[in-house]
Amino acid sequence: MEAFTSTVSSQIIRLDGLDALASIFTIPICYWYENSARDSWDTFMPPEILERAFYKTLQELPIFSGHLMADSNSRLYVEVDKDNLNMPVYTDTCCDLDYSVMQETGFNISKLPAGLREEYRVPAPSGLVGGQIKPAHIRIVRFKDNSGVLVFACISHYIFDGYGYAQFMNRWAEVSRWMQQPQDANKAPLPASLFTYDRSIHSSYRSEQTTALDTPMIEAMSTGTAFTKWVSWLSPETRGRIFKAMLGSSGHTCCFFHVSSTILENLRTCVQKHAPQDTRLSMNDIITAYITIVVAQAKEKASADWWNKPMPLAFRSIFGSKQGEPRDYTVVTYVNMRSRINQPNIGKYMGNMAFGKGVQLSQDQIQEGPTDKVLATLALRIRQTISTTDEKYVGQFGNLLDKEYDNFLRLTMSTSKIKRKLMFSNQTRFAHYDVDFGAGIPAMVRHAPHAFVDLAYVMPANPTTGGYEIEFNLAPDVALHLIRNSSWMKLVDRYDCYI
Repeated sequence: MEAFTSTVSSQIIRLDGLDALASIFTIPICYWYENSARDSWDTFMPPEILERAFYKTLQELPIFSGHLMADSNSRLYVEVDKDNLNMPVYTDTCCDLDYSVMQETGFNISKLPAGLREEYRVPAPSGLVGGQIKPAHIRIVRFKDNSGVLVFACISHYIFDGYGYAQFMNRWAEVSRWMQQPQDANKAPLPASLFTYDRSIHSSYRSEQTTALDTPMIEAMSTGTAFTKWVSWLSPETRGRIFKAMLGSSGHTCCFFHVSSTILENLRTCVQKHAPQDTRLSMNDIITAYITIVVAQAKEKASADWWNKPMPLAFRSIFGSKQGEPRDYTVVTYVNMRSRINQPNIGKYMGNMAFGKGVQLSQDQIQEGPTDKVLATLALRIRQTISTTDEKYVGQFGNLLDKEYDNFLRLTMSTSKIKRKLMFSNQTRFAHYDVDFGAGIPAMVRHAPHAFVDLAYVMPANPTTGGYEIEFNLAPDVALHLIRNSSWMKLVDRYDCYI
């Protein structure tokens, strides 16, 4: 750590609206490494090397040592004070469980012994009074008889988005591999960092206009409420405690499914026949559409189950019900804006550069289910919606988000009011399986349980198996109906579910 603390300088890092929007989230991902040869810790992910490499990587990202703060106008910034650093929590611990036990649980992090399974679902101080928001919690767990290692990195989302997270983990791994090379005169220097953190990169494409924005996006940020203004006025620590109390203990089911590339390619071939001849639907378009439909169906069945319980039945008999009226369902899919902006080095930018675009699914489409025709219609609508997110749209959205100090909460609250929705993030292009600390790539990469429900991730799968790993955070009754959905389960070749 001293190698880092001796190089850091005091500075103020201003956060923008996208960073503020992400500031109530963390990114908690688990990297599982199997040591099948049972090599000693001196050669398999050595503790000292991993820790030294971590702090050397932080030299390129001093924001990891700063305090999240708000100025007199409630605008967020990070203050790095070299005499009062706010360092990440880093621990390296041995465990009495064999790695194979965790494999058998489906890599269920909640099955770790007490004291090793802390989950930091919301950026907030650990205590009820005092304390500060830590930029990151890093926990290395070494399993019995050198059988494997878990690298759990839970990083506050205001630092960067999922793309930046993957870049950071790969840089940490690259530094670790470099440190393990023989220390002699022929050793090559550490390769230069390939990312940038300069937020001024946004200034050249931001626009005061809103002509490219869709009406729902403008309306979501048009009027603040007493609640959004009050919560925005609070310190980040107090705000974190509020969200932690509201969301941190939510009981939902985490489901993990694997779908092979062959099955998805066969599906894409069938669905493509119902798309316009000049339009090629991607695998991502189709898997997004398929997931949206089957989760919407599962929510419909869970809702019907609830309404058929004795108390809701009595309520309906007295007051009536609008349950049977047609209701749309919304999928909010996150768009990585880097590829849509024609600016030098934007592809290397590490900060937050993603936001959600909504696409609606009709009640008729939910009832019909994931037929090739319905999938083609919805996948095409998803493709068209994302295609409108060009540089002009991104610039106008970013400027509108920055305009009022509580706009990030206005947008958050507006989205939370959409009860029939799925938040969808496709991370298949993020290089999670390149994170090699010198002992090989991870056997499995998965998110730890998240604070928010109605959330789906599409992740890359281990290269030895290919395909996609699809993760859900759902209410238990919705997860149950998803598993019972024959259309969905025929695509799946394995799955794990746990609370």
